Amino acid sequence: MVKILVIDDDRGIRHLLDAFLRRKGYDVVLAENGQRGLKLLRQEHPGVIVLDLKMPEMDGLAVLQEIRRI
Repeated sequence: MVKILVIDDDRGIRHLLDAFLRRKGYDVVLAENGQRGLKLLRQEHPGVIVLDLKMPEMDGLAVLQEIRRI
């Protein structure tokens, strides 16, 4: 089963994507910010990442750069 990491600061979007993707049979991991998302990336090794670009503190582009470095 493919594991999907959703990184989004909007709680409603996270939960909407979680419900939708789980109904489609995916294993979903949720992160509320970039730092938490990077931690979960290292722990969970997801096959797919859904990433919000506009987030406070660490925006999506900074997260993407770190993901590429990892």
